[in-house]
Amino acid sequence: MAILYSFFSLTNVFAPAIVAILGPAVSMFFGGTTYFLYVVSFIYPMTWSYYVISILIGIGAAILWTAQGVYLTKNSDDMTVSRNSGIFWALFQVSLLSGNIYVFVALKTQIIDRATRIPLFAVFSIVSGAGLILFMFIIWRSYVEKRRDNIPPIEEPKKSTAADIVQTLKVAVRLLKTRNMLLLLIPFSYTGLSNTLFTGVFATCIGHYVKYGDTRKRLIGLHGLLVGCGEILGGGLFGFITKPKTASQKALMILVGCILHMIYFYSVFVNFPFDSAQKESTEKPFFDFSATTSQVITFIGSFIVGLGDSSMNTQLMNILASRYKQTTASAFAIFKLVQSLMAAVAFFYAGALQIQWQILIVVIFLFFSTLAFFAVLFDEENTEVTAPLVTNMTTEEDDDDNTDHRNYSSLVQS
Repeated sequence: MAILYSFFSLTNVFAPAIVAILGPAVSMFFGGTTYFLYVVSFIYPMTWSYYVISILIGIGAAILWTAQGVYLTKNSDDMTVSRNSGIFWALFQVSLLSGNIYVFVALKTQIIDRATRIPLFAVFSIVSGAGLILFMFIIWRSYVEKRRDNIPPIEEPKKSTAADIVQTLKVAVRLLKTRNMLLLLIPFSYTGLSNTLFTGVFATCIGHYVKYGDTRKRLIGLHGLLVGCGEILGGGLFGFITKPKTASQKALMILVGCILHMIYFYSVFVNFPFDSAQKESTEKPFFDFSATTSQVITFIGSFIVGLGDSSMNTQLMNILASRYKQTTASAFAIFKLVQSLMAAVAFFYAGALQIQWQILIVVIFLFFSTLAFFAVLFDEENTEVTAPLVTNMTTEEDDDDNTDHRNYSSLVQS
């Protein structure tokens, strides 16, 4: 995981330029291919393949996420961005359901043997292949739309050159100097830390808690399943159904997510032995509930944390897609760069710090992330969220945000 996230972080620096060259549709197909190869590699695992495929999927994931952000923005406007962000997040999290249901039903022993592994990853490979086919349809649709609009080859947007790549990187650097992007770095960081905690560390705690019995490993699948249910419901609730448009409505969604995460972190703090993140544990937690009561608290918490996570992620994508229309690739690349870096950091210290200290770190970031969200959202009410294209703008005095009605040529020329 450390190798994967390291290359994920590094590639995010160049991802906007790669997406600009290939286009979002082809970039999504390329990124999806690395995921397909990653899944296939587990059918007949070899030591060397783990390292190679970790590098490939780190590169592919950075390109895929940036391309998805660009594609989402191109197909959204100010009225539909909340809805589309919610739909995207809900569909993205559907993958948690099928995979974890299979793990919960099929994994009945402590050891994953060949008879269990091959059918599991064969099914996952088929699903990944189906996803690649859908990406191919997106590429075909883009081609058909160009033909329908009778765009001659000489009028098609020219491919980015090396100079364009440098300019794209300059845009990203310039964005990092703006007030709102600096504030957003805090919630970017929080999403990386928290995602590692509830998908990796807390899942490990469930598998290590001896009190849960000999089949406790399969309970990890139930945890993932309930997280997925919360993510999907939250994606629909906080994006598609409520469709928050004003800063106050979006801030309320963030506040709900913050409260849900605080409840979850407290439940983990009192419900698991502090050393369960590092090893099999028979120690007593802060409150020594019965095994049944402890599991009920655990799995209610799994659903709650998924619900809260969807709230924050849908609003983050909402902000990036609406506020950074002309610099979408760079904005999403910064988001995934910071998120992946902090996730890698969390993986590094997860094996050394007991669970209470890991929770403390995340809670501190959660508090300041919520404040940063509010600062950005309420500033948005007085800021124009659309802007002319870069090529049509003239350099003017910098604003503290890239959403001003003036143009972005200063971002490119500096």
